[in-house]
Order: sequence, then structure tokens, then C-alpha cells
Amino acid sequence: MDNKKLDDIDRQLIKLLSVDGRMPAKEIAENLKVSAPTVQSRVRSLIERGILKVAGMVNPFRVKNMLVAIIAIRVDDNAKMGKVINQLMEFDNVAWAVAVTGRYEIIAEVVVTEGIEWMFKFYEEEMSKLDGVSHAESFMVTHTRRKWTLLPPKIKGWSSE
Repeated sequence: MDNKKLDDIDRQLIKLLSVDGRMPAKEIAENLKVSAPTVQSRVRSLIERGILKVAGMVNPFRVKNMLVAIIAIRVDDNAKMGKVINQLMEFDNVAWAVAVTGRYEIIAEVVVTEGIEWMFKFYEEEMSKLDGVSHAESFMVTHTRRKWTLLPPKIKGWSSE
């Protein structure tokens, strides 16, 4: 099967898991009119193919001192975009970073867990390490609907280390 190709059952399965990642295979099977082993097999295949990841997400607006910022970045040379994205993804508080079209070349989501002071610390300690950034602008997320965030794997303030 083509690694990127999804059939109707795969799409419906992903949609159900997007609503409730803990939905039992039996319940999904009933919704899709397939067997539970079929659901389990398809979930495993989607995960192995890198199409699906089932993960716990957090609503940052319900956690004290957790803030989300979107950072828009311009690079001084488009050839450095990949390098800057890779550098951003090494930072503990970056949830994701992507290349985009428009006024900026890169957009990243930063999650901080100790209030606004950590945002300054992030700029001072992390953003200053980026090579090739000509301009960065941050936007603190103040309100949203349906905003669940996948925490960065090594987020500061929440790891057991």
C-alpha cells in the first residue's frame, strides 16, 4: 500500500481518534462497521507508516502559568531555513516549527510553563543561538477555541529529570 494513501476507513478512524484518542477499539469498530482486530491492525499500520500518532494533549489555558506563543521568523538567507527549523526543534520549549509562505519564512509554537518570565528567558537563552535569523516577532496566544497542545518532549518544568 502507498505509504501516504488513506482509504475511507483510515480517514474515519483518524477522525474518531482525533475526537477521543482513548476510544476503545471495540467502539471504533462499531462506528466503522468493522471488527476490533481490523481497527487495531489499521491503527498499528497508520502509526508505523508515520501517519498517525496518538498522544496526550493539554489545554494550556487550564494550566496555571502555561503560556503559548507563536513566533514568526525571517531568515537572512532562504538556504538557511532548514537549518533554523532544525535548531528550533532542538529547543526544549518548541512544540513545532514549519516553513511557510508570506512575510515570514518560519513559524514556531513555543510553550512555556513558568509564566511570562520564561518567555523572556527563552528569547535570551535560546533564540539568541539561532544562526541566520534577521527578525523574529512573537505573538502570545491570549484566547482560542479547540486549542490543545502537544507538549514538547523535553519541556522545561515538566520533565522528571
